Order: sequence, then structure tokens, then C-alpha cells
Amino acid sequence: MRVTSWLYLVGSRQFGLSSPYDCHIYALRSAAGILLIDAGSGLGHDAVMANLRAEFGPAPGPGAILLTHRHPDHMCGAARLSRELGWPVAASVHTAPVLLAGDEDACDLTEAKANGGYPPELRLEAWAAERTFDDGETVELAGFQLRAIRVRGHSNDSFAYLFAYDGRRCLVSGDIVFYGGVVGMINTPDSSLRGYREDLPKVAGLGVDVLLPGHGLFTMSGGQRHIDAARRELDKGFVPRCIGQGDLIF
Repeated sequence: MRVTSWLYLVGSRQFGLSSPYDCHIYALRSAAGILLIDAGSGLGHDAVMANLRAEFGPAPGPGAILLTHRHPDHMCGAARLSRELGWPVAASVHTAPVLLAGDEDACDLTEAKANGGYPPELRLEAWAAERTFDDGETVELAGFQLRAIRVRGHSNDSFAYLFAYDGRRCLVSGDIVFYGGVVGMINTPDSSLRGYREDLPKVAGLGVDVLLPGHGLFTMSGGQRHIDAARRELDKGFVPRCIGQGDLIF
């Protein structure tokens, strides 16, 4: 699904583009190649590949896959996509070891399966991230220069990526913060309000135009106000609205 001349959505539960267990999978196109943001669960692999080929041709050309964090709906499709496309995977130093080990406990897949959140056939295939980085580093991939920003709260390894393109300041926010100031705090051991309190200020005052979260609505303008809405609630001593509450569904 083409959004603009440089931004596409090639996988998504909410938009019905791939598996119901997939996050949004964005494809960013530059003159140098295609950057996939996250890899989905892998259960929608064929649909994701079909969408990529429909948008970019039977041989999409050079590219890379950048992961926001280790959760199954974002990472379990990485190995197969990387192998089939020939594109390297990039992930933070906190996420890469989980992918390399194929550690289904560490990516919260084992517990989620036990709770009925994912089907038995979903697996994490071990795969090496060729490019790793940490908080504050600049990541250059497929013609894009992105600043990696670690924001704990949804998970300890969650990263946002800030970049400028087509005259706009863009933030890939993964499951850190969503449209409307919703945050991604969930009932897992390393998801915490403390993480948000300490790290969400890192994405304040960035002047974000384009906000690209891992689920739900995205926006091409005024993205910073959604981030700031969550920040204001924290500053007032309240817990921002969290994904999964009431009508705030994935």
C-alpha cells in the first residue's frame, strides 16, 4: 500500500495486508534502496513478499531490515525475509542476541503462546543481525540516516528511529508511543512505567512531522503532538492511556 512516493505499508494486521499476528511493516524507499521497518511474525510472509513485489517489482533490489524490538509480531519474520530478499538485518545490541539465539523465552513468545496470544506454529528462527548499534548512534541503511533512540517502557530493548526525508522529520516509534498519545506498556516483566518516565523525554522536542508507530494509525504531519500528549500525562503524575485498554486494540 503506497502512502507517499517514499513510504509504503507492506504488512499489517489493522490494514489487512498480512497476518493478524503482524505489526505494521513499513517500506521506506530511497535512491539507494528499500528499508523495511520490522519483519512481522513470519506467518504473513507470503503476503508481505507479494506486497513488496507488487510495489517494487519481482526483484525489489538492494535493501535492509531494521528491527524496533524483540517481540514476536515484529521480529519472528526476520530470518525468512532476510534470506529470501538477501537483505541484512539491523538490530540494537539489546535485540540482536535474542535473534541470534532464536530465544523464544527472551522474546516473550513462550509466555504469549501459553496465554493464547500466538498460535503454536509461530517460531523464532535464529538469525544474525549484520549491523548492531546502541542508544544515540547513527544507523545508515539503504540510503537513510537514522538516529537510534532507546526508550524503555514497552520493553527494555525498544528503540525509536529519527530521520529526515522529503523535507520532513520522521520518527519510527515501534510500540513505544502511538497515535493519540497512547503508550505501549503491557503486562510483561520488563514493561514498566519507570522506563517511560526515564526515557520518553528523549523524544520530546524533536519537532516530529511523520509518526510511524508499530500498530494503529500513523500520521504524515503533527506527529510530535501525539508524543507530547503522553509526555504531559507523565509530567502530571498520571499513567497515559495504554494499548489494549478498552477500545485501544492492536
